[in-house]
Amino acid sequence: MQAAILAGRTAGGRVYGYKRVVRLGADGERIRGLIEIDEGQASVVRQIFQWFASGLSSIQIAKRLNEKGVPGPRGGQWNASTIRGDPAKLVGILNNPLYVGRLVWGRRHWRRPPDSEKRERRYRLRDQPEWVEIAVPDLRIVDDALFEAAQAEIRKRKRASSAASPAGRNRAKHLLSGLIRCSRCGSNYTISGKDYYRCAGQKERGTYGNEISVRKGPLETATLAILQEHLLTKDHARLFAEEFEREARRLGQREGSHQDAAEVRLKQLKTELANLYQNLLAGLASPALRSMIADREAEKSRLESSSGGSAPKGNTAPAVLPPNGELRKQFRAKVAELRASLDDDATRPEAAEILSRLIESVTIYPDEPEWPAGGSGREDGGSGGVCHKRQRRP
Repeated sequence: MQAAILAGRTAGGRVYGYKRVVRLGADGERIRGLIEIDEGQASVVRQIFQWFASGLSSIQIAKRLNEKGVPGPRGGQWNASTIRGDPAKLVGILNNPLYVGRLVWGRRHWRRPPDSEKRERRYRLRDQPEWVEIAVPDLRIVDDALFEAAQAEIRKRKRASSAASPAGRNRAKHLLSGLIRCSRCGSNYTISGKDYYRCAGQKERGTYGNEISVRKGPLETATLAILQEHLLTKDHARLFAEEFEREARRLGQREGSHQDAAEVRLKQLKTELANLYQNLLAGLASPALRSMIADREAEKSRLESSSGGSAPKGNTAPAVLPPNGELRKQFRAKVAELRASLDDDATRPEAAEILSRLIESVTIYPDEPEWPAGGSGREDGGSGGVCHKRQRRP
């Protein structure tokens, strides 16, 4: 593969803007890796660079191309990610150095399992000095000025994005991450901006017509309302009381065992101190003896202060009220505050994982749907849409 690159031929798959060239070598075999510019696709590449350099986003560019009916690199519709790519990996239309006549190879080192010839889909990005770069001026599609203008725009937007989102930090996982679906294209709804969900298909391609954005708060509240309804039953209240009592008993037993151990240790310390003081009175004083006395006196003081001298012996489990008393009120209050409790930074990742096992999907309909049999609920989505929640069977 490296020999092909050094000879000015490609060693990878197809690149948008180029077409394969069929040419036979002296031995009658086809010479692999020969490409030439496809003028039809090359004009699309130049237009993408011009639009981006003039200020359009990759999402707006993808939408324009799809509206014009221009086929994407794989024959389907354009995605914003196909245009934007990743500058660090030199992938994406805007980052491909081949468009300015530079053929780069060896950016990634693919890992291979030691006991198999099959390549794993994992790699590391090599340092730039390890890359192989060859000049191929015949394959230039974009001039240097336009390419650099697009790169400057990428750098400028990256700085603006980093300033808006501190240090490029990962966003905290949301309660309904991966569960919200678009009824029109089946794409996920993903977080957009501060607290809105938006169809990823519409965002990336702009052709499905579902421009409904749904506020996170009302959608999560409406979805969790179904869980609240199923939680507020006599059986769950009874289960809550039983678990509360079991945990209180366990904590009481643990406290009692700790207290018993502390009392045993206090007796040991008193005996040891009495013996040490006898040695001290007998005139056997030494730095080591004084240090042993000081250590044991300090431990004895800690144990006495922690026990307070007032805790009764044995188990101290608190009395548990029956489900129809104060405990039942506490249970209802916890369920009523379900969203606030689950959306806490400390519990959100675990809560989101649990919800993904309880909820199959939350589907957003831009217009009123015909509800499937057995549907589990519908709510106003908050921005003109309607959401339909489907729970997993227990």
